[in-house]
Amino acid sequence: MKLKIAWVTAFAVVVSFTSCVKEAGEGGYATIYGKIEKDYRLITSNPASYQYTVPGADEEVYIVYGDDKSPSDRVWTNYNGEFEFENLRRGSYEIYVYSADTTGVTGVDPDLMAIKMKVEIEGRDEDVNVGTMTIYGRP
Repeated sequence: MKLKIAWVTAFAVVVSFTSCVKEAGEGGYATIYGKIEKDYRLITSNPASYQYTVPGADEEVYIVYGDDKSPSDRVWTNYNGEFEFENLRRGSYEIYVYSADTTGVTGVDPDLMAIKMKVEIEGRDEDVNVGTMTIYGRP
């Protein structure tokens, strides 16, 4: 009987510790932030046709938490192309924004090429700057 009680107690302790592990997502104190710039080209698949760069104002930026398959959240950039995802927990994230296609491959939606970046939050209240992500468009 004592052995059975010991097994049940051990099982309860293991379950209580493993159930406290939190996955990537909201509910923490960390922040991921960055900036979007938009390069305009006459022909998006030709870098030599570059015209000018502007801040990526009012662009939708998406975040995927951990192993999720679809977007977990999204924000819009401000007038300077800056964005921020707040209140995140430790874990792996993917940030992406849509751009005009620069590959020149036919049969692909010319306005839905994803520019992606993997991000890892390791500290409880870490602020992670992903830097500048460049998207492309036609004037």
